[in-house]
Amino acid sequence: MDDGSACSSRLTLTFGASSGPIHARPGDVTDAEDEHLRVLKHTVALPVVTSLLSDEELEQVTIHRGIDGDPGDVWITVAAAGEEFQDLLTTPPWHGGDPDGEQHSPLTAEDCAQRLADHLEDWIAESRFGWGQQRIAHYVLPQS
Repeated sequence: MDDGSACSSRLTLTFGASSGPIHARPGDVTDAEDEHLRVLKHTVALPVVTSLLSDEELEQVTIHRGIDGDPGDVWITVAAAGEEFQDLLTTPPWHGGDPDGEQHSPLTAEDCAQRLADHLEDWIAESRFGWGQQRIAHYVLPQS
């Protein structure tokens, strides 16, 4: 018995230039030009990265100012064995507050390093060169 209350939907796919949201990403300002980024690279990023990747695998580590995200975002790019890892290294909202004004414990260098280690361990296990390997980061951060 058809009462005429049928439901219908429509899906349209469009290809071409995106008019969607712009996503946060690494920018052009790197540790080569910025002293603060250079310090983060040597005190947080390199100890973690070099504990997980061999000299033969590691090609480059670069720390970037972010764009299209929160002001003050810092990104890391790691090139290893022909593959690239990019991740948000730190952002101001992680350092004591959020947009709603709620206060949190500030993120420390150790917290930042642990987060990077966790993400990099997962990426290596899914990479071509490290497929299925469970590498565990063992690093010591320099004293500031």
